[in-house]
Amino acid sequence: MQKKLIALAVAAVTSGAAFAQTNVTIYGNVDMGVMFRQGNNGALGNDRSQYDVQSGASQSHIGFKGVEDLGNGLKALFDLQYRISPDTNTGLATAGHQYVGLTGGFGTVVAGYLDGIRYGIYGKYGPFGNNSIASLTSMTTQYDRAANAIAYISPSFSGFTVILATATNTQGAEGSLNSAHSLATRKPDGGNTGDDRLLSVNLIYAKGPLSIDLDYETTRAVGYDNDREYVATAGASYDFGMVKVSGLYDVIKGNANALIGGNVAGPAFGLAAGQKYDRRNWFVGASVPLGKFSVMGMFGQVKDKTLSDADAWKLGVGARYALSKRTELYADYAHIKNDTNGKYSIGNNIGTSIGVNGLAMGVKHSF
Repeated sequence: MQKKLIALAVAAVTSGAAFAQTNVTIYGNVDMGVMFRQGNNGALGNDRSQYDVQSGASQSHIGFKGVEDLGNGLKALFDLQYRISPDTNTGLATAGHQYVGLTGGFGTVVAGYLDGIRYGIYGKYGPFGNNSIASLTSMTTQYDRAANAIAYISPSFSGFTVILATATNTQGAEGSLNSAHSLATRKPDGGNTGDDRLLSVNLIYAKGPLSIDLDYETTRAVGYDNDREYVATAGASYDFGMVKVSGLYDVIKGNANALIGGNVAGPAFGLAAGQKYDRRNWFVGASVPLGKFSVMGMFGQVKDKTLSDADAWKLGVGARYALSKRTELYADYAHIKNDTNGKYSIGNNIGTSIGVNGLAMGVKHSF
């Protein structure tokens, strides 16, 4: 899925409920279940199978957020989130988004380690979010978050909102990425050589049952020739009441030395030096509420326009049962069909990707 930037998790912090308090709010999600993955097709090398006990439908995390009223309509806000793995007792092992900012009549400005706009769009329009085995997100390559990032979120005007975001280096301290790129393309231009810079523009329309996102992003490695990547993403949904339908389409283009999802595109995707990276991702989905039950489905494809016979499609189906407003049971199933040279396998962005068939069942609780 590639590089992108700020999460609309900002919206949760800037909600009216959050503004009503000046103290720190502790929030989180705990998801535990069982998962089974097996089978192969396409160019996968073997038929492995694996049982797991782990988060299966959503990311377990804990966070601390708050808002302070500074007067005259100005407020300070912050959110510090940490990913947890309850099955392995690794505690606050990995940071989620981390930011501080100001909000008022002008909009909201935040800076820190920000969730990706494109990653958020996939989660927003995918019926399963981003972490289920039935989500297409596990077949795409992305930075879930970007370091050294700043974002501006405009006020809503007649349903329209604009997000502008940039990062001086998406993956770590500035000047730390020289080794990630081909030295043959390097220009000796000083201390910021290697910085993976990002610019994102996101236009959102949300009014009534209709929601639309248009996002354009570009990244480049400072001091390297031909290390650029471009992505354009469009997502939409319409809630008919009895059923909510959604879909997404995006285009990713880059060079063999461009960073995509933390990897140089060439080695990660079998490209030769100077070869262009060109991929299309799309999915359609639907969710149907049935009282305490809900059922959902998704069908999507990753289409590789650079390598031949390397496409793959994925089918996901699932169900939820609400035990309360905060606790639900889930069951998700997914199947991947690779073309002759395709190597996609089941994953949930947490565990190892294994097999082309997957089943996950469990319980999640939010607080």
